[in-house]
Amino acid sequence: MFEEIRVLLSLLILSIAAIQDMRDREVDDYLWMVGISLGGALDAYALVVERPTSTLLVRYLRFSIPFIIVLLASWGLKLMGEADILALITLAVIQPLHPAGKCVFPPAFCSMIYSNLLILLVPIIFLLWNAAHLLKGERIFDGFNEPLSRKIAASILAIAVRKESAEKFKYFTIAEKGSPPKKRFKLASALSIPEKREGVPESRGPLIWICPSIPLLPFILGGYLLTMWVGDPILLLVNLIR
Repeated sequence: MFEEIRVLLSLLILSIAAIQDMRDREVDDYLWMVGISLGGALDAYALVVERPTSTLLVRYLRFSIPFIIVLLASWGLKLMGEADILALITLAVIQPLHPAGKCVFPPAFCSMIYSNLLILLVPIIFLLWNAAHLLKGERIFDGFNEPLSRKIAASILAIAVRKESAEKFKYFTIAEKGSPPKKRFKLASALSIPEKREGVPESRGPLIWICPSIPLLPFILGGYLLTMWVGDPILLLVNLIR
């Protein structure tokens, strides 16, 4: 019964966080406080009443070390936002073990791996977005003095939007520089996580190339669902190699 409660609580917390992230690009810190408090209470109950074996505890701690290292590295290198880190920490507290025993590593670590794999869909979405503009007859590359290879690279790292539509994105960086006919792409903008909205230049035509900030919490939610369904991605890869 308590395993079902853990799963439902994890789904509830991650779902609320994902909705807030998509809507506001911010998540209320009280959500993590509630999740960690309730998860901690469940963990305390399990330690006192269910009394897991020392072997199980040592195994959990041993396989948690890579997860902690990755989280610290992601925090230090700013590869993930604060809310994303807190989401994974909260998940680690609520769901220390997979209810069906499908994970060697903590489910939070597995969810992070799956979420990073799901993020690989973003360049495909960007490419389809830009292709749709081209099919509608929009001249998204007008004024760019760039080779085809950089135009393709820009199409998977950034999106072309109308200036008035750029206001719909809360955070983004401008992915172009210069003026027609010598505009160039700023592909390095795709390597950082935008934490603010840049001003849109007034003299660059009706379209502007931007790198929008992508909400990561929906991907973490998707990663958690895959973890519960498929299990440990590392274990799955090892079994496939064998």
